[in-house]
Amino acid sequence: MNFKNELNQLLAQFSQKNKATILKDKEIYAEWLAQTYFFVRHSTSLLGYALPYLKNDSLKHHFEHHMREEDRHDLLAIKDLQKLGYDISNFSEFSQTQGFYHSQYYRISFEGGTSLLGYILFLEGMAVTWGKESYEEIKSVYPGSVLFLKVHAEEDPHHLDEAFGAISKLSETEQQAILRNLNYSYEIYQAIIDRAVESRYKKKAA
Repeated sequence: MNFKNELNQLLAQFSQKNKATILKDKEIYAEWLAQTYFFVRHSTSLLGYALPYLKNDSLKHHFEHHMREEDRHDLLAIKDLQKLGYDISNFSEFSQTQGFYHSQYYRISFEGGTSLLGYILFLEGMAVTWGKESYEEIKSVYPGSVLFLKVHAEEDPHHLDEAFGAISKLSETEQQAILRNLNYSYEIYQAIIDRAVESRYKKKAA
């Protein structure tokens, strides 16, 4: 099973659908930062929740290391939001955003801790492709509000390599669960983006 090909296909679909850099719209970018904060603040919790479900000591070590690296990354999104002139208290968490991370607790419980790698793979793949491209474009528009994008575009390539390495050592059953989660994560993340764009244009029309 070639996870690199699977991920690249999903990322290509995402890029094609979102070719126009929607993040250049200040209000959509602010909404994206807010929704990103809402799910990223659960990153360390998800990794910690998955630990007891892992049987492989090497993978446990990988998850523990990842927890340390992801600690307080949600605050990067808050800082960018504040620099734009917004406050997180003025944003509501989308149901799509809730579903994005809520579902991971379910998948870990019923498909095993390794299934979380599908979620991780998608997000880190996004960071090194769409996130990096967005950073390069947005930094010229909002130079003081791109810390979250910058950090993840620079740090996540090695996370992605580590994830591919971990997946290659897993059983076919575990890999199938990861693949299902990878595709699910793509669909729900796209739904978050769609909701952010829809909310913006409803405000414009009002």
